[in-house]
Amino acid sequence: MKNLQQIRDKFNVLNQIYTPSEINTIFYALAEKFLGQKKSTLRMGLHELNSKLDEKEILFDNALYALQRGEPYQYVLGEAEFFGLRLKVNSQVLIPRPETEELIEWMLQDINDLEKFNGNILDIGTGSGAIALALKAKLPSANVYGIDYREEIIEVAENNARINHLKADFRVMNLFESDFRELPYFDYIISNPPYIPLQEKENMPDVVKKFEPETALFVEDENPTKYYFEISQKAQDILKPKGKVFVEIHQNFAEKVKEIYDFGFSKTELKKDISGNWRMLKASGTYTCG
Repeated sequence: MKNLQQIRDKFNVLNQIYTPSEINTIFYALAEKFLGQKKSTLRMGLHELNSKLDEKEILFDNALYALQRGEPYQYVLGEAEFFGLRLKVNSQVLIPRPETEELIEWMLQDINDLEKFNGNILDIGTGSGAIALALKAKLPSANVYGIDYREEIIEVAENNARINHLKADFRVMNLFESDFRELPYFDYIISNPPYIPLQEKENMPDVVKKFEPETALFVEDENPTKYYFEISQKAQDILKPKGKVFVEIHQNFAEKVKEIYDFGFSKTELKKDISGNWRMLKASGTYTCG
């Protein structure tokens, strides 16, 4: 029979990948999941012999193996925290990033009364449903839609809606091929589309390029802003007259994306993230809507 400290000591082999603090965080997140106890309880009994560990040790060993080969801890754990929500994630969907939380915060600042707002919001490329569900949590009266191009992705988003007791309309739709006229008119369109050129892939960390879905990250080098152009085009048809678009962008293509939206909208604005990189764009006043 072992104690939890002996299992914890195995995780020190991760010190080439994570800091001691990060290893601790990951270990206790796994322990809470595998043993069904809170972190505070687990820490208090760290040195006590635990019969549960005889059957659960294999779960820790499998997780440790996955972490050693570079798999993101969120995939190993099967969940990620985002904007106060706990979301299930797997290799079908992108792990939500802090930069995207900044995009959501910017959009929420645009709304006067969060509790009373009852307009329509569309999240394009919803993935795990992170953006759509974070907005629904803050805007309980809003009608939130999320679209993505594969059924397996939408299933993840719908599962996250159930887990977090939130209601959103998730649909399988392809940005480039689907008929958006089946959707209602929207007050807001928001998106974190793929924007990393393939030529940058070789310089990215293995934890990202080997495990996260390429289609959610990368675009061809020849046309790195194609998603922004298509979102702009679709927005002309489905935005309300005073509707707005919020998109996350690649810092190197900020001006190019702005040019795209300057063509279709009367007002555009770029915004930097907390690290000082151009990361977001807001567009309002579609010319087709007047």
